[in-house]
Amino acid sequence: MKKYAGLLFALLLMGIACEKDDSPADTFSNSLALGTGLNPANAFELSGQGTVFQAGSLIYFRLESKDDMAGSPVRIHIKEVTTQVSVQFDYPSLQEYGHIYLSSFTVPAPGNYIATGILIEGDKTIATVNFTSQ
Repeated sequence: MKKYAGLLFALLLMGIACEKDDSPADTFSNSLALGTGLNPANAFELSGQGTVFQAGSLIYFRLESKDDMAGSPVRIHIKEVTTQVSVQFDYPSLQEYGHIYLSSFTVPAPGNYIATGILIEGDKTIATVNFTSQ
């Protein structure tokens, strides 16, 4: 009976281990967040995260991709909602792999905007966010 108990226990452990999913793709999502700076304790986090900013101030962004960015340069496309006037900011690839890109841009005029994060290689839209500059 002890032989069977050990065997059953081993099979149970193997079954539990096989169900576990350690896939790193599950830890990332497609998102674009804006903030007033970078967290000094963790440079992969924004500080002052929000959607309302002072016109002319530096706006930091955190673009996160569920899939590996695979060394693609990043584009942030900004469109003013009322006038439909748009501008884009291109950022070089900083490494050959990764899921997160952080940098900043400035919107000089007050208004309501839509920011879109794009991977330039493959022209893949990752996420959008609405924000206000006042």
